[in-house]
This record gives sequence, C-alpha cells and structure tokens, in this order.
Amino acid sequence: MGATEMNAAGIRPIEMVRSLHTQLPEDILRKKLAGDLDGAAAAIGELLRRELPRTLRARLLCEQERLRRLPLQYPWNRAQAMEKLRGLVPDITEAELDELERGGWVDFIYIGGEKRYFLRFHTSMMRLPDFARRAGKPLTPASPWLDPMIEKIRARGRLALHIRLETAIRAAETAFEPGEYRAWLPVALGAAQQRDVRVETDADAVDPPDAPARTAYFERRMERPEDTFRAVSDYVSEILYADPLHAPAPAAPLYPAAPPPAAEDLGEDGTFITFTPYLRALAAEITEGAEDDLHRAWRIYEFITTRVKYSFVRQYFQIDSIGEYCALNLKGDCGLQALLFISLCRICGIPARWQSGLSISADGPGSHDWAQFYLPGWGWLFADPSFGGGAWRSGARARWLFYFGNLDPARMAAASCFMAEFSHPAAGLRVDPFDNQTGEIERIGRPLPFVGRELDETERVLLLEELP
Repeated sequence: MGATEMNAAGIRPIEMVRSLHTQLPEDILRKKLAGDLDGAAAAIGELLRRELPRTLRARLLCEQERLRRLPLQYPWNRAQAMEKLRGLVPDITEAELDELERGGWVDFIYIGGEKRYFLRFHTSMMRLPDFARRAGKPLTPASPWLDPMIEKIRARGRLALHIRLETAIRAAETAFEPGEYRAWLPVALGAAQQRDVRVETDADAVDPPDAPARTAYFERRMERPEDTFRAVSDYVSEILYADPLHAPAPAAPLYPAAPPPAAEDLGEDGTFITFTPYLRALAAEITEGAEDDLHRAWRIYEFITTRVKYSFVRQYFQIDSIGEYCALNLKGDCGLQALLFISLCRICGIPARWQSGLSISADGPGSHDWAQFYLPGWGWLFADPSFGGGAWRSGARARWLFYFGNLDPARMAAASCFMAEFSHPAAGLRVDPFDNQTGEIERIGRPLPFVGRELDETERVLLLEELP
C-alpha cells in the first residue's frame, strides 16, 4: 500500500501503526500463521472493499504492508540456515540446530509450507557461551572498551566526552530511481547527559533540541545512486556517577536540568506499553517484598538482565503487542528489554522514560536503546538492561551493577520518545515507524515505501575526545 493509497483511504501512517494493538480477524491470522501470505493478503483486500470501523481498516492497511515486508525478514531456508551457522561454527550439526530451535534461540516462520529463518538468527547465537567459544570468540569478563570508561566514572564521579558523529543515508543502488526525495537523519538532541549540541548540515530544516525524535530534514532531487544525505552532530556527553544501591541519595538530583516526571511517564500507550494482566502479575511477582521504588526498580533490572536472553529480533513493525513480547518470550534486543523495563517500572508506580540513538563501541557506532527511571532524591537515572545483561552473562559483576543507574558516555541520544512522529511527517510508512536511529528516505510519488534493505545508512565517529 503506497503513500497515495494510504492518504486516499483517509488514514495517516501513524494511525496505521497505532492500530497494531488490534487483533487481526481470525481467518486472516490463520492464513498468516500457516504461511499462506498471499492468501492472507487476498483476504485483506476482499475485506477492505467493505464498510469497516476506522481502526479495523487502519489495522488491515498496516497488515498489507507487513505482509509485503515479512519475507525479507526471513530469507533463509533450512540449507541456507545451516550454511550461516557453519560460517561461524564449522562443525555444528543439524541436530544442534533443532536443539537451538527447541530452546527458543532460533526465530523462524513458515512461508508457503517451507520453514524460513530470521535474517540475523545466527548472530544471536554469539550470546551463547558454548557457541561463542566454538566460534573462537569466547565471552570474557573484561571489556577493553567499556571497563576503562566505567572505572574513570567511578573514580572521578563523572566522565565527559567531546563527540563529533556523522550520520548519512542514501537509497541502495538496486532501489534507486532519479527523482524527488525526502530524508530524515537522526541528530543529537538536548538531553540530561548531552550539552553544547551543534548540528552541521545542509538540510532544509533541523528540529529544535527538545524534539522527541530530533532529525535533520531534507528535500532534494537525487540524480545518482551515490547521492547521499549527511549531518554531523557535535556535542558533549557527560555521565555523573550514581550508585543508588550502596550510597544515600544526593542533596540535589544528579541531572537537575532534566524535565520532572509527567503523567505520561507513568501511563500506558496502547501500541507498545500496555499494563496487561500478565505484566501486572509479573511485576507483582518479581518485586514482592521490595520496600521502596529503588529496590523495586532493581528487582526489575535484575530479572531482565539475568532471565531475559538477548536476541536480535525481526523489525518491531512485525511484532504484535511490543510491550509484552519480551516478557512472554523471555528474549529480545535492546529496545524490547528497555520497553519491558519501562513497562514494569510504570506498573509499580515508578516514572520511566525512553531514550535511544547510537552507542559507540571500539568497532564504531551502532543503533541502541535504553531507559531512564526516576528515584526520589536522585532524580532521573539511567538503566541499560541489554548492556547489563551482557555483563552478567560474561561474569562482569561490576559492569552489571554500573548499568543500573548509569550509562557510558560513548553515545548519541537522538530520541526521547518511542514511536514519536517526525516534525515533518512522512507521507507513507517509514522503514522503522518506532525508533529514530539510522534515518529514513521517502521518494515522493513512489508507489511503495522503502524497506530496510533498500537503504544504505552509515554512522561515522569523527572525534571522540575525553574532556578534563
């Protein structure tokens, strides 16, 4: 379903995405789960010819686009899946693949009667200690990149980095057509831990620093596949050390400029944070006996980091009930773990917020999501369950404790709200309607929106300098 057809239906893309909390009609869901994607699409087309409630119409229009994109998320058949695994562990057997499937480590669906495997299923295996060892990359407690930063933060009480980071995006050569384009690139926002922010770009507009998903916005005619949209964020990222488990609250909040908790920091959002009976029961179970917000938040962090396994997942656009997925499947990537932390905190009456953008490692920048939570006296603190979980799995206890209350400063926060609409809204469905990490492109008048593999995005660190 293209942008023109969406607008003709009178339903905006953001409405379509927000309808994902609505279940599919049973006959369509049966076809989809059986792998009859063409049959499901045909049933949707037939139903859309009828007069329907607006939310149901939005849900069906959204599902049409999900079905179009879904096979791209599951490209490998059984033989190709084994080839991917053997590229990491040459002596792995098909019986071991079956065992990994039974253990919930392998994501697959059926398409046309054939089992098809998730695009990145094999790289999730590197979180398994035995698999990592056999692949020649054993998990170790030490992190030459993170541990020195964390030690400085503990010793000094703070660490500031001056960072210049370039984000860039273009249409892949196979998907490029000369024409008029619109693009959105993530840039650094003003945040509790980010100051002195400057954006350098030739964009048509740059959002104000407090935009919930800050972007540089472009409108250009592009003639060649190599034509690229670029923006540079120059900023200081500073972390102030918090040890709420072992130290008394300070006389004043660590980040006094951070906006105080608001009603939305305690509430539901029907699309991605829902206080379902299961999540309410889970929150009550894991926080039983905890006497205050600090220890309730710790119990939530401890549960996610020790009981939820890190796993790459299909695009969030393809996941129903995002807020509950991680808790039901006990697996998820950084964003799902952050959303679960936020959901459980809010159920317990602890204000919690989203933050996302890029995390810089020794190998360069990559997309990342994390959370903030509010404690009396301390104010807003940070929690990174996925980094904390990685530390726990590798036996790095000090790093595991650090990511409850803190972040490392080697990051660029670009969004403060999950599923925030851009200031210059896209006409059609974005590649990622939920997050703001790598950028978006839209070709004006193109009958179908881009999908992720049709875009080439890069992030490059131009400067990372420790400040006194």
